Amino acid sequence: MKMRFFFLLSVLFLAATSFANDFEEGLDAIHGTDYDKALEKLMPLASEGHAAAQYNLGVMHEWGNGVPQDDVKAMKWYRLSAEQSHRDAQNNLGAMYSKGEGVEQNFVEALKWFVVAADNGSEGGRKNVDIVEKRMTPKQVTEAKKIAREWIKQHPKK
Repeated sequence: MKMRFFFLLSVLFLAATSFANDFEEGLDAIHGTDYDKALEKLMPLASEGHAAAQYNLGVMHEWGNGVPQDDVKAMKWYRLSAEQSHRDAQNNLGAMYSKGEGVEQNFVEALKWFVVAADNGSEGGRKNVDIVEKRMTPKQVTEAKKIAREWIKQHPKK
């Protein structure tokens, strides 16, 4: 029984190490503008739910780095990552909503994500809260902050 347990732990450790190595290789490929390799490394991770890989695929699609520029796909990857509390994805999701890129412009949804990102430690999110609030009615601000508080309550920090 002990032997099976240690074998299982070894397999899990190797899988986690492989995930980490693939992610680092994917990031290195992005920084070296080898986008084919970045996609090769990050896509499987993102499909398995790796929040940082999802975020990076969102960035690649938003800017057209190695893939056709596609705000709808960027939104998809940002949303998946943001739902897992990736603060940069949360901030970028708010930005996409505030500009109406890949989605209909929605300041309430934008402010919600900026508040969530700020609560999660994003300096960009904090700054964007101030910016987008100036474009909203007081009623919209109140609604967005209520929705953000509910989201934060339902997604406790890990």
